[in-house]
Amino acid sequence: MNRKPEEQQRYPRRWLCIAQAFPPVNRSGTHRTLGFVKHLDRLGWQATVVTAQPHNDPIDATLLADVPASASVRRTAWADPVASLKHLFGFRDTGEDHREPARQQVEANRPPGRSLREWLTRLMFTPDSRTGWILPAVRASMAAIRKCRPDVIYSTSPCMSAHLAALLVRLRTGLPWVADFRDPWRDNPFRQSGFASLEWWDGWLERRVLRNASHIVCNTPTMRQCLCARMPLLAAKSTTILNGFDLDSLDGLVPVRTGAPGDFIFMHCGQFYGPRSPAVWFRALRRLLEESPDLARRARLALIGPDLYKGEHLKELARQADVADAVIVLGLRTHAEALARMAGSDALLLAGADGPGSDLQVPNKLFEYVAIGKPILATAAANSPIITILGTILGKMHAPALICPPDDDAAVARNMTLLMTHDDAAQDHVAHNHHIGDDDILADDGATHDDDVQEAWRDHLSVVDRAARATELASIFERLCQPSRPRRGCHAFTPKAGKRALWQSRQPQPPLPPGEGWGEGTYQAPNPRRARDPSRV
Repeated sequence: MNRKPEEQQRYPRRWLCIAQAFPPVNRSGTHRTLGFVKHLDRLGWQATVVTAQPHNDPIDATLLADVPASASVRRTAWADPVASLKHLFGFRDTGEDHREPARQQVEANRPPGRSLREWLTRLMFTPDSRTGWILPAVRASMAAIRKCRPDVIYSTSPCMSAHLAALLVRLRTGLPWVADFRDPWRDNPFRQSGFASLEWWDGWLERRVLRNASHIVCNTPTMRQCLCARMPLLAAKSTTILNGFDLDSLDGLVPVRTGAPGDFIFMHCGQFYGPRSPAVWFRALRRLLEESPDLARRARLALIGPDLYKGEHLKELARQADVADAVIVLGLRTHAEALARMAGSDALLLAGADGPGSDLQVPNKLFEYVAIGKPILATAAANSPIITILGTILGKMHAPALICPPDDDAAVARNMTLLMTHDDAAQDHVAHNHHIGDDDILADDGATHDDDVQEAWRDHLSVVDRAARATELASIFERLCQPSRPRRGCHAFTPKAGKRALWQSRQPQPPLPPGEGWGEGTYQAPNPRRARDPSRV
Protein backbone atom coordinates (compact mmCIF):
# COMPACT_ATOMS: atom_id res chain seq x y z
CA MET A 1 0.00 0.00 0.00
CA ASN A 2 3.03 2.30 0.31
CA ARG A 3 2.55 4.18 -2.95
CA LYS A 4 5.29 6.26 -4.54
CA PRO A 5 4.71 10.05 -4.80
CA GLU A 6 3.91 9.80 -8.50
CA GLU A 7 1.36 7.05 -7.75
CA GLN A 8 -0.27 9.21 -5.07
CA GLN A 9 -0.79 11.94 -7.67
CA ARG A 10 -2.25 9.45 -10.14
CA TYR A 11 -4.60 7.73 -7.72
CA PRO A 12 -6.98 9.58 -5.37
CA ARG A 13 -6.77 9.04 -1.64
CA ARG A 14 -9.43 6.77 -0.16
CA TRP A 15 -11.03 6.62 3.27
CA LEU A 16 -13.21 3.99 4.90
CA CYS A 17 -16.35 5.42 6.51
CA ILE A 18 -18.16 3.24 9.07
CA ALA A 19 -21.55 4.84 9.75
CA GLN A 20 -24.75 3.16 10.85
CA ALA A 21 -26.96 5.89 9.32
CA PHE A 22 -26.41 6.77 5.67
CA PRO A 23 -28.78 7.68 2.81
CA PRO A 24 -31.48 6.80 2.11
CA VAL A 25 -31.91 6.69 5.92
CA ASN A 26 -33.01 10.18 6.99
CA ARG A 27 -31.78 10.77 10.54
CA SER A 28 -30.10 13.83 12.00
CA GLY A 29 -26.64 12.24 11.91
CA THR A 30 -27.03 11.22 8.27
CA HIS A 31 -26.42 14.73 6.98
CA ARG A 32 -23.06 15.23 8.71
CA THR A 33 -21.70 11.96 7.30
CA LEU A 34 -23.17 12.61 3.86
CA GLY A 35 -21.65 16.10 3.84
CA PHE A 36 -18.21 14.70 4.60
CA VAL A 37 -18.52 12.06 1.88
CA LYS A 38 -19.69 14.64 -0.65
CA HIS A 39 -17.20 17.43 0.03
CA LEU A 40 -14.17 15.24 0.75
CA ASP A 41 -14.68 13.73 -2.70
CA ARG A 42 -14.14 17.20 -4.16
CA LEU A 43 -10.91 17.44 -2.14
CA GLY A 44 -9.55 14.22 -3.62
CA TRP A 45 -10.67 11.81 -0.89
CA GLN A 46 -12.95 9.09 -2.25
CA ALA A 47 -15.10 7.25 0.28
CA THR A 48 -15.91 3.62 0.83
CA VAL A 49 -18.94 3.57 3.13
CA VAL A 50 -19.91 0.61 5.29
CA THR A 51 -23.43 1.04 6.60
CA ALA A 52 -26.43 -1.00 7.71
CA GLN A 53 -29.46 -1.97 5.74
CA PRO A 54 -32.42 0.25 6.71
CA HIS A 55 -34.41 -1.33 9.54
CA ASN A 56 -37.66 0.52 10.26
CA ASP A 57 -35.77 3.78 9.67
CA PRO A 58 -37.24 6.93 8.09
CA ILE A 59 -36.35 6.93 4.39
CA ASP A 60 -35.60 9.88 2.11
CA ALA A 61 -34.55 8.58 -1.32
CA THR A 62 -33.76 12.12 -2.53
CA LEU A 63 -30.63 12.12 -0.33
CA LEU A 64 -29.05 9.49 -2.60
CA ALA A 65 -28.58 12.16 -5.27
CA ASP A 66 -25.88 13.79 -3.09
CA VAL A 67 -23.79 10.61 -2.82
CA PRO A 68 -20.81 10.99 -5.22
CA ALA A 69 -20.59 8.52 -8.06
CA SER A 70 -17.04 7.64 -6.99
CA ALA A 71 -18.20 6.54 -3.52
CA SER A 72 -18.57 2.83 -2.89
CA VAL A 73 -21.38 1.94 -0.47
CA ARG A 74 -21.57 -1.48 1.20
CA ARG A 75 -24.83 -2.16 3.01
CA THR A 76 -24.81 -5.03 5.46
CA ALA A 77 -27.65 -6.95 7.02
CA TRP A 78 -27.55 -7.23 10.78
CA ALA A 79 -29.17 -9.35 13.47
CA ASP A 80 -30.94 -8.25 16.63
CA PRO A 81 -29.50 -10.49 19.38
CA VAL A 82 -31.97 -9.27 21.96
CA ALA A 83 -34.96 -10.18 19.81
CA SER A 84 -33.49 -13.66 19.41
CA LEU A 85 -33.06 -14.01 23.17
CA LYS A 86 -36.60 -12.83 23.80
CA HIS A 87 -37.92 -15.29 21.26
CA LEU A 88 -35.96 -18.25 22.67
CA PHE A 89 -36.33 -17.59 26.38
CA GLY A 90 -39.38 -15.35 26.66
CA PHE A 91 -37.51 -12.31 28.02
CA ARG A 92 -39.74 -9.38 28.81
CA ASP A 93 -39.65 -6.20 26.72
CA THR A 94 -37.34 -3.42 27.91
CA GLY A 95 -39.00 -0.70 25.89
CA GLU A 96 -36.40 -0.64 23.13
CA ASP A 97 -37.60 0.56 19.74
CA HIS A 98 -35.26 0.49 16.73
CA ARG A 99 -37.30 3.14 14.99
CA GLU A 100 -36.44 5.79 17.58
CA PRO A 101 -32.87 5.45 18.92
CA ALA A 102 -33.13 8.74 20.77
CA ARG A 103 -36.17 7.49 22.65
CA GLN A 104 -34.38 4.20 23.35
CA GLN A 105 -31.73 6.09 25.29
CA VAL A 106 -34.30 8.02 27.25
CA GLU A 107 -36.32 4.93 28.16
CA ALA A 108 -33.10 3.26 29.29
CA ASN A 109 -33.14 5.82 32.12
CA ARG A 110 -36.11 4.19 33.80
CA PRO A 111 -35.34 2.03 36.86
CA PRO A 112 -34.61 -1.48 35.60
CA GLY A 113 -35.65 -4.68 37.21
CA ARG A 114 -33.01 -6.61 39.11
CA SER A 115 -33.57 -9.96 37.41
CA LEU A 116 -30.98 -11.90 35.45
CA ARG A 117 -33.18 -11.54 32.37
CA GLU A 118 -33.11 -7.77 32.68
CA TRP A 119 -29.33 -7.77 33.14
CA LEU A 120 -28.75 -9.99 30.09
CA THR A 121 -31.12 -7.91 28.00
CA ARG A 122 -29.35 -4.69 28.87
CA LEU A 123 -25.96 -6.31 28.38
CA MET A 124 -26.95 -7.01 24.78
CA PHE A 125 -27.87 -3.32 24.46
CA THR A 126 -24.45 -2.10 25.64
CA PRO A 127 -23.34 0.26 24.25
CA ASP A 128 -26.52 0.54 22.13
CA SER A 129 -29.20 -1.45 20.36
CA ARG A 130 -27.07 -1.97 17.22
CA THR A 131 -24.52 -4.37 18.72
CA GLY A 132 -25.73 -6.99 16.25
CA TRP A 133 -24.26 -4.85 13.46
CA ILE A 134 -20.66 -4.86 14.80
CA LEU A 135 -19.45 -8.17 13.31
CA PRO A 136 -21.17 -7.67 9.91
CA ALA A 137 -19.62 -4.18 9.77
CA VAL A 138 -16.17 -5.59 10.57
CA ARG A 139 -16.47 -8.25 7.84
CA ALA A 140 -17.64 -5.69 5.28
CA SER A 141 -14.87 -3.28 6.31
CA MET A 142 -12.14 -5.89 5.93
CA ALA A 143 -13.46 -6.83 2.49
CA ALA A 144 -13.53 -3.14 1.54
CA ILE A 145 -9.94 -2.67 2.74
CA ARG A 146 -8.73 -5.57 0.62
CA LYS A 147 -10.41 -4.18 -2.46
CA CYS A 148 -10.18 -0.38 -2.09
CA ARG A 149 -6.99 -0.01 0.01
CA PRO A 150 -8.10 3.03 2.06
CA ASP A 151 -5.57 5.31 3.75
CA VAL A 152 -7.60 6.02 6.88
CA ILE A 153 -10.62 4.75 8.82
CA TYR A 154 -13.42 7.07 9.96
CA SER A 155 -16.30 6.10 12.25
CA THR A 156 -19.14 8.23 13.56
CA SER A 157 -21.61 7.87 16.42
CA PRO A 158 -24.33 7.50 17.50
CA CYS A 159 -24.58 4.53 17.25
CA MET A 160 -21.54 3.71 19.38
CA SER A 161 -21.36 0.25 17.83
CA ALA A 162 -19.79 1.90 14.77
CA HIS A 163 -16.77 2.84 16.91
CA LEU A 164 -16.47 -0.73 18.22
CA ALA A 165 -16.47 -2.05 14.66
CA ALA A 166 -13.81 0.51 13.71
CA LEU A 167 -11.78 -0.47 16.79
CA LEU A 168 -11.66 -4.10 15.69
CA VAL A 169 -10.67 -3.10 12.16
CA ARG A 170 -8.01 -0.77 13.54
CA LEU A 171 -6.51 -3.50 15.74
CA ARG A 172 -6.55 -5.91 12.80
CA THR A 173 -4.94 -3.62 10.22
CA GLY A 174 -3.21 -0.81 12.10
CA LEU A 175 -4.70 1.81 9.77
CA PRO A 176 -5.03 5.32 11.26
CA TRP A 177 -8.50 5.84 12.69
CA VAL A 178 -10.56 9.00 13.29
CA ALA A 179 -13.49 8.58 15.72
CA ASP A 180 -16.19 11.26 15.35
CA PHE A 181 -18.54 11.83 18.31
CA ARG A 182 -21.77 13.63 17.50
CA ASP A 183 -23.07 12.84 21.00
CA PRO A 184 -21.14 12.05 24.19
CA TRP A 185 -20.73 8.43 25.28
CA ARG A 186 -20.33 8.07 29.05
CA ASP A 187 -21.22 11.72 29.68
CA ASN A 188 -24.61 11.29 28.02
CA PRO A 189 -27.30 11.45 30.74
CA PHE A 190 -29.67 9.41 28.57
CA ARG A 191 -27.37 6.36 28.70
CA GLN A 192 -27.82 4.68 32.09
CA SER A 193 -28.21 0.93 32.44
CA GLY A 194 -29.01 0.84 36.16
CA PHE A 195 -26.44 -1.92 36.81
CA ALA A 196 -22.99 -1.09 38.20
CA SER A 197 -21.39 -3.97 36.29
CA LEU A 198 -22.84 -2.76 32.98
CA GLU A 199 -21.79 0.82 33.72
CA TRP A 200 -18.23 -0.45 34.22
CA TRP A 201 -18.39 -2.46 30.98
CA ASP A 202 -19.73 0.53 29.06
CA GLY A 203 -16.94 2.72 30.45
CA TRP A 204 -14.31 0.12 29.55
CA LEU A 205 -15.54 0.05 25.96
CA GLU A 206 -15.38 3.83 25.76
CA ARG A 207 -11.81 3.90 27.12
CA ARG A 208 -10.70 1.30 24.58
CA VAL A 209 -12.10 3.42 21.76
CA LEU A 210 -10.58 6.67 23.03
CA ARG A 211 -7.14 5.16 23.69
CA ASN A 212 -6.83 3.36 20.36
CA ALA A 213 -8.24 6.02 18.05
CA SER A 214 -5.57 8.00 16.21
CA HIS A 215 -7.67 11.16 16.47
CA ILE A 216 -10.89 12.14 18.24
CA VAL A 217 -13.37 14.58 16.70
CA CYS A 218 -16.16 16.19 18.76
CA ASN A 219 -18.96 18.34 17.37
CA THR A 220 -19.01 20.79 20.32
CA PRO A 221 -16.13 22.44 22.22
CA THR A 222 -17.69 21.52 25.56
CA MET A 223 -17.76 17.81 24.68
CA ARG A 224 -14.06 17.91 23.83
CA GLN A 225 -13.27 19.76 27.07
CA CYS A 226 -15.22 17.18 29.07
CA LEU A 227 -13.35 14.28 27.45
CA CYS A 228 -9.98 15.94 27.99
CA ALA A 229 -10.83 16.60 31.63
CA ARG A 230 -11.49 12.87 32.16
CA MET A 231 -8.58 11.68 29.97
CA PRO A 232 -5.88 14.37 29.67
CA LEU A 233 -4.00 12.34 27.04
CA LEU A 234 -6.81 13.18 24.57
CA ALA A 235 -5.90 16.87 24.54
CA ALA A 236 -3.06 16.15 22.11
CA LYS A 237 -5.14 14.15 19.65
CA SER A 238 -8.60 15.72 19.64
CA THR A 239 -10.29 18.45 17.64
CA THR A 240 -13.68 20.11 17.52
CA ILE A 241 -15.42 20.13 14.14
CA LEU A 242 -18.82 21.75 14.44
CA ASN A 243 -21.84 20.60 12.50
CA GLY A 244 -22.67 22.58 9.42
CA PHE A 245 -25.06 23.03 6.53
CA ASP A 246 -24.68 22.17 2.86
CA LEU A 247 -25.10 25.54 1.15
CA ASP A 248 -25.85 23.78 -2.14
CA SER A 249 -29.24 22.94 -0.64
CA LEU A 250 -30.20 26.63 -0.82
CA ASP A 251 -29.82 26.76 -4.60
CA GLY A 252 -33.27 26.83 -6.15
CA LEU A 253 -34.99 26.57 -2.76
CA VAL A 254 -38.63 27.66 -3.10
CA PRO A 255 -40.30 28.53 0.22
CA VAL A 256 -43.46 26.57 1.01
CA ARG A 257 -46.01 28.26 3.22
CA THR A 258 -47.72 26.30 6.01
CA GLY A 259 -51.09 27.37 7.37
CA ALA A 260 -53.62 29.93 6.16
CA PRO A 261 -52.79 33.39 4.77
CA GLY A 262 -52.19 35.85 7.59
CA ASP A 263 -51.02 33.20 10.06
CA PHE A 264 -47.71 33.66 11.86
CA ILE A 265 -45.90 30.32 11.58
CA PHE A 266 -43.53 29.15 14.30
CA MET A 267 -41.75 26.14 12.80
CA HIS A 268 -39.99 23.40 14.77
CA CYS A 269 -38.03 20.68 12.94
CA GLY A 270 -36.67 17.63 14.67
CA GLN A 271 -37.56 15.09 17.32
CA PHE A 272 -38.81 15.70 20.83
CA TYR A 273 -37.32 13.26 23.32
CA GLY A 274 -36.34 13.19 26.99
CA PRO A 275 -35.98 16.71 28.39
CA ARG A 276 -36.47 18.16 24.91
CA SER A 277 -40.20 18.34 25.39
CA PRO A 278 -42.95 20.08 23.40
CA ALA A 279 -44.69 20.99 26.67
CA VAL A 280 -43.00 24.40 27.06
CA TRP A 281 -44.13 25.45 23.57
CA PHE A 282 -47.70 24.31 24.21
CA ARG A 283 -47.81 26.12 27.58
CA ALA A 284 -46.44 29.27 25.93
CA LEU A 285 -49.19 29.13 23.29
CA ARG A 286 -51.77 28.68 26.04
CA ARG A 287 -50.40 31.70 27.91
CA LEU A 288 -50.38 33.72 24.68
CA LEU A 289 -54.05 32.86 24.15
CA GLU A 290 -54.91 34.03 27.64
CA GLU A 291 -52.88 37.24 27.64
CA SER A 292 -53.23 38.36 23.99
CA PRO A 293 -56.17 36.51 22.41
CA ASP A 294 -56.35 38.77 19.35
CA LEU A 295 -52.68 38.25 18.62
CA ALA A 296 -52.74 34.54 19.46
CA ARG A 297 -55.40 33.83 16.83
CA ARG A 298 -52.69 34.30 14.19
CA ALA A 299 -50.10 32.09 15.90
CA ARG A 300 -49.54 28.59 14.52
CA LEU A 301 -47.00 26.05 15.75
CA ALA A 302 -45.93 23.71 12.91
CA LEU A 303 -44.03 20.54 13.84
CA ILE A 304 -41.93 18.52 11.39
CA GLY A 305 -40.50 15.24 12.63
CA PRO A 306 -41.63 12.11 14.49
CA ASP A 307 -45.16 12.67 15.75
CA LEU A 308 -44.74 10.83 19.07
CA TYR A 309 -43.29 11.98 22.38
CA LYS A 310 -42.90 9.28 25.02
CA GLY A 311 -45.50 7.19 23.24
CA GLU A 312 -48.14 9.94 22.96
CA HIS A 313 -49.11 11.70 19.76
CA LEU A 314 -48.15 15.36 19.63
CA LYS A 315 -51.68 16.33 18.61
CA GLU A 316 -53.05 14.63 21.71
CA LEU A 317 -50.54 16.47 23.90
CA ALA A 318 -51.60 19.74 22.27
CA ARG A 319 -55.21 18.85 22.95
CA GLN A 320 -54.41 18.27 26.61
CA ALA A 321 -52.84 21.73 26.73
CA ASP A 322 -55.95 23.17 25.02
CA VAL A 323 -53.99 24.48 22.01
CA ALA A 324 -54.84 21.80 19.44
CA ASP A 325 -56.29 24.35 17.01
CA ALA A 326 -52.99 26.25 16.91
CA VAL A 327 -50.75 23.20 16.39
CA ILE A 328 -50.05 21.68 12.96
CA VAL A 329 -48.36 18.25 13.08
CA LEU A 330 -46.75 17.62 9.69
CA GLY A 331 -44.92 14.41 10.63
CA LEU A 332 -41.83 13.13 8.82
CA ARG A 333 -40.97 14.92 5.57
CA THR A 334 -38.11 14.73 3.11
CA HIS A 335 -35.14 16.92 3.87
CA ALA A 336 -35.83 19.14 0.84
CA GLU A 337 -39.45 19.70 1.85
CA ALA A 338 -38.44 20.44 5.44
CA LEU A 339 -36.03 23.12 4.22
CA ALA A 340 -38.72 24.61 1.96
CA ARG A 341 -41.20 24.79 4.83
CA MET A 342 -38.58 26.32 7.12
CA ALA A 343 -37.91 28.98 4.49
CA GLY A 344 -41.65 29.64 4.25
CA SER A 345 -42.15 30.11 8.00
CA ASP A 346 -41.94 33.33 10.02
CA ALA A 347 -39.77 32.10 12.91
CA LEU A 348 -37.86 28.91 13.74
CA LEU A 349 -37.99 27.16 17.12
CA LEU A 350 -35.04 25.31 18.64
CA ALA A 351 -35.62 23.05 21.64
CA GLY A 352 -32.64 22.76 23.97
CA ALA A 353 -32.44 20.73 27.17
CA ASP A 354 -31.74 21.42 30.81
CA GLY A 355 -29.98 19.34 33.44
CA PRO A 356 -26.90 17.08 33.28
CA GLY A 357 -25.37 16.82 29.83
CA SER A 358 -27.17 19.86 28.44
CA ASP A 359 -23.82 21.63 28.03
CA LEU A 360 -22.47 18.93 25.69
CA GLN A 361 -25.01 18.70 22.87
CA VAL A 362 -26.25 20.99 20.11
CA PRO A 363 -29.14 20.05 17.80
CA ASN A 364 -27.98 19.71 14.20
CA LYS A 365 -30.96 21.83 13.09
CA LEU A 366 -29.29 24.89 14.61
CA PHE A 367 -27.02 25.26 11.57
CA GLU A 368 -29.87 24.74 9.12
CA TYR A 369 -31.81 27.44 10.94
CA VAL A 370 -28.87 29.84 10.65
CA ALA A 371 -28.54 29.15 6.92
CA ILE A 372 -32.27 29.68 6.29
CA GLY A 373 -31.99 33.17 7.77
CA LYS A 374 -35.25 33.37 9.71
CA PRO A 375 -35.49 34.69 13.29
CA ILE A 376 -34.66 31.96 15.82
CA LEU A 377 -36.41 31.44 19.16
CA ALA A 378 -34.49 28.90 21.24
CA THR A 379 -34.73 27.38 24.69
CA ALA A 380 -31.33 26.64 26.24
CA ALA A 381 -29.73 26.29 29.64
CA ALA A 382 -27.29 28.96 30.79
CA ASN A 383 -24.27 26.69 30.15
CA SER A 384 -25.46 25.37 26.80
CA PRO A 385 -23.11 25.64 23.79
CA ILE A 386 -26.19 26.73 21.83
CA ILE A 387 -25.70 30.20 23.33
CA THR A 388 -21.99 30.27 22.54
CA ILE A 389 -22.44 29.10 18.96
CA LEU A 390 -25.34 31.45 18.27
CA GLY A 391 -23.38 34.33 19.76
CA THR A 392 -20.30 33.48 17.68
CA ILE A 393 -22.10 32.93 14.38
CA LEU A 394 -25.15 35.18 14.46
CA GLY A 395 -23.31 37.94 16.27
CA LYS A 396 -21.06 38.31 13.22
CA MET A 397 -24.03 38.15 10.86
CA HIS A 398 -26.22 40.60 12.82
CA ALA A 399 -29.08 38.13 12.86
CA PRO A 400 -31.99 37.94 15.32
CA ALA A 401 -31.98 35.20 17.96
CA LEU A 402 -34.02 35.08 21.15
CA ILE A 403 -33.09 32.64 23.91
CA CYS A 404 -35.17 31.57 26.91
CA PRO A 405 -34.66 29.08 29.77
CA PRO A 406 -35.95 25.61 28.80
CA ASP A 407 -38.93 25.56 31.20
CA ASP A 408 -39.91 29.23 31.26
CA ASP A 409 -43.13 29.35 29.24
CA ALA A 410 -43.68 32.98 30.29
CA ALA A 411 -40.40 34.04 28.63
CA VAL A 412 -41.23 31.97 25.55
CA ALA A 413 -44.68 33.58 25.26
CA ARG A 414 -43.19 37.03 25.73
CA ASN A 415 -40.65 36.48 22.96
CA MET A 416 -43.32 35.03 20.69
CA THR A 417 -45.18 38.31 21.16
CA LEU A 418 -42.04 40.28 20.28
CA LEU A 419 -41.57 38.34 17.06
CA MET A 420 -45.21 38.71 16.05
CA THR A 421 -45.57 42.42 16.79
CA HIS A 422 -42.16 43.66 15.55
CA ASP A 423 -42.34 46.26 18.34
CA ASP A 424 -39.07 48.22 18.10
CA ALA A 425 -39.44 49.59 21.60
CA ALA A 426 -39.93 46.09 22.98
CA GLN A 427 -36.95 44.84 20.99
CA ASP A 428 -34.77 47.62 22.45
CA HIS A 429 -35.96 46.64 25.91
CA VAL A 430 -34.96 43.01 25.42
CA ALA A 431 -31.68 43.97 23.74
CA HIS A 432 -30.50 45.47 27.03
CA ASN A 433 -31.59 42.41 29.02
CA HIS A 434 -28.65 40.04 28.67
CA HIS A 435 -29.11 37.74 31.65
CA ILE A 436 -30.25 34.28 30.74
CA GLY A 437 -32.50 34.04 33.76
CA ASP A 438 -35.21 35.98 31.94
CA ASP A 439 -34.76 36.16 28.20
CA ASP A 440 -31.80 37.06 26.06
CA ILE A 441 -31.42 38.46 22.58
CA LEU A 442 -28.00 37.94 21.07
CA ALA A 443 -28.22 40.25 18.08
CA ASP A 444 -30.87 42.03 16.05
CA ASP A 445 -30.20 44.83 13.59
CA GLY A 446 -33.90 45.24 12.78
CA ALA A 447 -33.31 44.48 9.11
CA THR A 448 -35.98 42.89 6.96
CA HIS A 449 -35.23 39.86 4.83
CA ASP A 450 -35.48 41.45 1.40
CA ASP A 451 -33.34 40.42 -1.55
CA ASP A 452 -30.39 42.65 -0.63
CA VAL A 453 -30.30 41.39 2.93
CA GLN A 454 -30.59 37.78 1.76
CA GLU A 455 -27.66 38.29 -0.63
CA ALA A 456 -25.56 39.76 2.17
CA TRP A 457 -26.65 36.86 4.35
CA ARG A 458 -25.32 34.34 1.83
CA ASP A 459 -21.95 36.12 1.84
CA HIS A 460 -21.59 35.44 5.58
CA LEU A 461 -22.71 31.81 5.50
CA SER A 462 -19.18 30.46 5.22
CA VAL A 463 -19.23 30.17 9.02
CA VAL A 464 -21.77 27.33 8.74
CA ASP A 465 -20.65 25.87 5.41
CA ARG A 466 -20.28 22.08 5.62
CA ALA A 467 -17.60 22.22 2.92
CA ALA A 468 -15.39 24.11 5.39
CA ARG A 469 -15.98 21.37 7.96
CA ALA A 470 -14.91 18.76 5.40
CA THR A 471 -11.71 20.73 4.79
CA GLU A 472 -10.93 20.52 8.52
CA LEU A 473 -11.45 16.75 8.45
CA ALA A 474 -9.31 16.42 5.32
CA SER A 475 -6.44 18.20 7.08
CA ILE A 476 -6.62 15.60 9.88
CA PHE A 477 -6.56 12.79 7.32
CA GLU A 478 -3.52 14.34 5.63
CA ARG A 479 -1.59 14.64 8.88
CA LEU A 480 -2.33 11.04 9.81
CA CYS A 481 -1.24 9.79 6.38
CA GLN A 482 1.72 12.06 5.71
CA PRO A 483 4.75 10.41 4.01
CA SER A 484 6.91 10.55 7.16
CA ARG A 485 4.36 8.35 8.87
CA PRO A 486 4.61 4.65 7.92
CA ARG A 487 1.66 3.76 5.71
CA ARG A 488 -0.29 0.77 6.96
CA GLY A 489 -0.28 -2.10 4.49
CA CYS A 490 -3.71 -3.52 3.74
CA HIS A 491 -1.98 -6.56 2.28
CA ALA A 492 -0.62 -7.54 5.71
CA PHE A 493 -3.53 -9.04 7.65
CA THR A 494 -1.54 -11.13 10.09
CA PRO A 495 -1.87 -10.33 13.81
CA LYS A 496 1.88 -9.67 13.96
CA ALA A 497 1.73 -7.09 11.17
CA GLY A 498 -1.31 -5.45 12.71
CA LYS A 499 0.45 -5.12 16.08
CA ARG A 500 3.55 -3.68 14.45
CA ALA A 501 1.49 -1.05 12.60
CA LEU A 502 -0.39 -0.25 15.81
CA TRP A 503 2.91 0.26 17.66
CA GLN A 504 4.10 2.57 14.89
CA SER A 505 0.91 4.63 15.12
CA ARG A 506 1.55 5.25 18.82
CA GLN A 507 4.87 7.00 18.27
CA PRO A 508 5.17 10.81 18.72
CA GLN A 509 3.75 12.74 15.79
CA PRO A 510 4.54 16.14 14.20
CA PRO A 511 3.01 19.16 15.95
CA LEU A 512 -0.51 20.23 15.11
CA PRO A 513 -0.59 23.74 13.57
CA PRO A 514 -1.91 26.14 16.27
CA GLY A 515 -5.32 27.69 15.84
CA GLU A 516 -6.56 25.13 13.34
CA GLY A 517 -10.23 24.27 13.77
CA TRP A 518 -11.58 24.55 17.31
CA GLY A 519 -8.84 22.52 19.01
CA GLU A 520 -5.09 22.82 19.42
CA GLY A 521 -2.32 20.57 20.61
CA THR A 522 0.45 18.26 19.50
CA TYR A 523 0.31 14.63 18.58
CA GLN A 524 1.88 12.12 20.93
CA ALA A 525 1.58 8.43 21.75
CA PRO A 526 -1.92 7.77 23.16
CA ASN A 527 -0.34 5.78 25.98
CA PRO A 528 3.48 5.88 25.91
CA ARG A 529 3.73 3.46 28.83
CA ARG A 530 2.15 0.75 26.68
CA ALA A 531 4.35 1.38 23.61
CA ARG A 532 6.31 -1.74 22.80
CA ASP A 533 9.60 -2.45 21.10
CA PRO A 534 8.83 -3.44 17.46
CA SER A 535 11.43 -6.18 17.67
CA ARG A 536 9.30 -7.89 20.30
CA VAL A 537 6.04 -7.78 18.30
